[in-house]
Amino acid sequence: MNGWLITKTKIPPFIATLGMMVSARGIARWYTDGSPVSGFTESFAVIGNGLDRWMPVVIFLVVALIFHVVMRYTRFGKFTYAIGANPQAARVSGINIENHLIKVYVIAGLLAGLAAMVAIARIKTAQSGIGMMYELDAIAAAVIGGVSLSGGRGKIVGTVIGALILGVVLSGFTFLKIDAYYQDIIKGAIIVIAVIIDQQRQNKLRKSR
Repeated sequence: MNGWLITKTKIPPFIATLGMMVSARGIARWYTDGSPVSGFTESFAVIGNGLDRWMPVVIFLVVALIFHVVMRYTRFGKFTYAIGANPQAARVSGINIENHLIKVYVIAGLLAGLAAMVAIARIKTAQSGIGMMYELDAIAAAVIGGVSLSGGRGKIVGTVIGALILGVVLSGFTFLKIDAYYQDIIKGAIIVIAVIIDQQRQNKLRKSR
């Protein structure tokens, strides 16, 4: 749905995904009547608690490895970078941008669904409000890992490192018993600083050209 909205109506991707996120959360609250859903089987709980509770880490590393290979060594990955860097040049090169973007958003949706399954399996209950502000963590991890918000630059390895750095920082805050709202302040500041650095880097690249 996100891919279709962005490619067919030409609205900014941020607006399309933000609107869909709010609508999906509203549908989840309506469907569950705001009540948690429980009664999951033990076989499902293995997704979040198996291998002595290391299963989420295993899933994360496997997904990261798969998409490292896809983004670096396949035509799909090269097309994705090309569209992110310069959509017009990609179109002139013969890439079907609309079709490719829909595939990208479908994959993003599937990965979000996988993340939701892992989160639900860990606590053995599903709530319509679960995952609130996780999008901020995802943005922070990607930006810290060197992904450019303007598109066309970034690596899976860098994103993994960014996620680990963010996780260590937040775990350190929790260990030091720093209040949650301070964590949000610092997390927001990290994103802003990382974006400023990225913009300065982009400006230098433009001047060098």
